[in-house]
Amino acid sequence: MLSTASLTCTGCMHIGLSAVKSHNLSRGGRLHWPVSKLTSHSQKPSRATTRKTVCPAASSAIQDIPHSGLEGQALRFPTKDDFPTRAEVLASIPEDCFEKDTVKSLFYAALSAAMTLSCGLLAFAYVPMKLAYLPTWLAYAALTGTIGTGCWVIAHECGHNAFSKNRFIQDAVGYLLHSLLLVPYFSWQRSHAVHHSRTNHLTEGETHVPYVKGEVKGSLNLELHKRLGEGPFAILQLVAHLVFGWPAYLLTGATGGSARGVTNHFIPSINTGPIELFPGSWKKKVWLSDVGVVGFVAILAHWAYNSGLATVAALYFGRHLCFNRSSSCRQEFQN
Repeated sequence: MLSTASLTCTGCMHIGLSAVKSHNLSRGGRLHWPVSKLTSHSQKPSRATTRKTVCPAASSAIQDIPHSGLEGQALRFPTKDDFPTRAEVLASIPEDCFEKDTVKSLFYAALSAAMTLSCGLLAFAYVPMKLAYLPTWLAYAALTGTIGTGCWVIAHECGHNAFSKNRFIQDAVGYLLHSLLLVPYFSWQRSHAVHHSRTNHLTEGETHVPYVKGEVKGSLNLELHKRLGEGPFAILQLVAHLVFGWPAYLLTGATGGSARGVTNHFIPSINTGPIELFPGSWKKKVWLSDVGVVGFVAILAHWAYNSGLATVAALYFGRHLCFNRSSSCRQEFQN
């Protein structure tokens, strides 16, 4: 087992392996909790060592930051030699976890899609499109958005190459599901891989990077926090993240580090930082991803033209808004 927590919760099940792959402090300063050395999965894990060591460079940069209830424990971490190697991490995982069962994967993909579609069909058949039924439509959006997260998880596993040994089937399922959710499949696959390889890197991290004092976003948010106070600032952050966070990330690379600057998951040439998010052949894959999203947007437009915008908003966009919130929360707190 891997005992680890990180300064910034990325919310993905692969965070432990990402931390192992990215523990070298000389590449920009990743901050981790103490991590225990790993053993084979057939053995009991050893107790994590707690070394009260703070990187000198980090110490001078964070000394004026107020501590939480943990009193700065998240800023203390073992030395490089105390981190497990990638081989040790992999050896601790049971072999059956690496098996890809295509039939079982397709079954779960079909099940999630069927459950989500069934909710929409039942609502269309039995819930009147009237203002008096707004509470019912809100309940439908919350329920179906949560169920639809299953489709997101399946597409997520496709992006991680964990769905099937058959790459064509895997990418076809991931591409279809993500396009139906208005997410560019290959674009997200690339940025999500970068996110895992640079977890908690303060400049090269792809998502959920803490604001850095002295940088534009960091200074603005610290000043805003000072002016608003803890409570109002927390509420503002919550609303901004849950309502605008996902589209802001796809369109501008919001919450990413400064190394890539402003990025765009639909237009690969938008990249204001010194490091490219979509290098080489990935640019063509971004455009290919756009085809799926634009195609489904055209379907939604045709549906709205024939059935009315209110129908599409009630059946799709309300559910989609709640689905995005469910996905954001899953990604934040799954770990």
